Order: sequence, then structure tokens, then C-alpha cells
Amino acid sequence: MSRDLPAELIDAVEQSVVKPFLAVFIDLPDPVHAFTGIGELEFEDSNGDLQTWIGAGRLGAIDTIAEATDGSATGIKVSLFDVPSEHAADIAAQATRGALFEVYVGAIELGDDWHSVIATKLLWRGRVDEYKITDAGTTLSVEISGESRAIDQRRPSIKRFTDEYQQRQHPGDLFLQYVPQMAEVSILWAKAESKSAVSNGAGGGSPGGISLSSFSE
Repeated sequence: MSRDLPAELIDAVEQSVVKPFLAVFIDLPDPVHAFTGIGELEFEDSNGDLQTWIGAGRLGAIDTIAEATDGSATGIKVSLFDVPSEHAADIAAQATRGALFEVYVGAIELGDDWHSVIATKLLWRGRVDEYKITDAGTTLSVEISGESRAIDQRRPSIKRFTDEYQQRQHPGDLFLQYVPQMAEVSILWAKAESKSAVSNGAGGGSPGGISLSSFSE
């Protein structure tokens, strides 16, 4: 987790009055851009694209982002409450494990509109791990858990000598395109031919019945 805050955000935090917020981006089929407030905010995401962020108000919650002292990976959880039950099918269709999950921190400029963003900072990035929907009858609650990218350090890196894997790593390289066919190919190896002549002992040859003429070649 980076601790380098933009200078504008540091100045805002050092003021006697500050209006901070947290924002969440989840790259679902219908992307989620939400923040802990009301109304709408506009600021750039981690790719530099200007996005409109919708305030979840008291209907949403973001768990505390933890950092282990041993550097191990920690996750995060966001929740959305009091969702009308008629949206159950749409919400269930959004469940996409592995989708990009980002959390931002920022500050709002003090003023009449309270919707001018001073600066933001990408606070946490990971992937969607679990997607839980709780049906309370007339309303739903949605809980999405994210896992840190650092969790990949515990997973083995598996590489296979297949054309599909080679194309992902080096598009256009055909070095492994015939690997499946090679498994079915029968390979015939050359075999040396040995010559020997053994007589039946007739004709008065050398002792033991072996003709010396067989070794003259």
C-alpha cells in the first residue's frame, strides 16, 4: 500500500476542517463507481479516465483496510444495503469473480456545493473474491469481498508447453503448434544387422565346426 499522497491531498488533510471520502470501483459487467457520500463526484480513475461516482450515502459501507506487519496479503469488504428486491436478478447476474477491485481516498473542497474534488489517491487494488446476496424479503443486501494482488505470491506459477500457452506469451510464434500431433507419432529407429555363419561341422573345417571363411568379410 503506497503512502505517497498528492501534495494537494496532504494540504487538505492538514487543514482544521477536512471533508474526506472513500470511493470504490468494481469492474463488473455494469461497472460500479460509488463513494461514501451523497450526490455525484467526478474525478479520474487509475487509468486517467474521468468517471462519475455515485454517492451511496448511508446505504453503503466499506470495511477498514488492514495492513499486516509481516507483509502478508489482506482483503477488503464493501456492502450495499436496502436494495429493492426486484433488482435481485440483475444483481445476481453481476457476480464476476476475479473482476478488478479498487479503493480510493480523497478530499472534497469545502464550499456551497460540496462536490468539487481536491485530489484523490488509489489506496488499494485487488480482485473480487466473493459475492454474497442476502434476501430480507422486500430488500436485499449485497456484500462483495476483495482479495489483494499480493495473494498471487502464494500461488504456484504453472507453465505448459502447449500452443495455446505459447500464443498468450508470444503471439504469432508457431514453435509449439505441432505438439498435440507429436504425441501420436510413431518413431521407427534404425536397427543394425548382424552376420554370422555357423557350420554343422561337415567338410573338415576348423576346430569346433566354425568356418574361418565367415570372418574373412
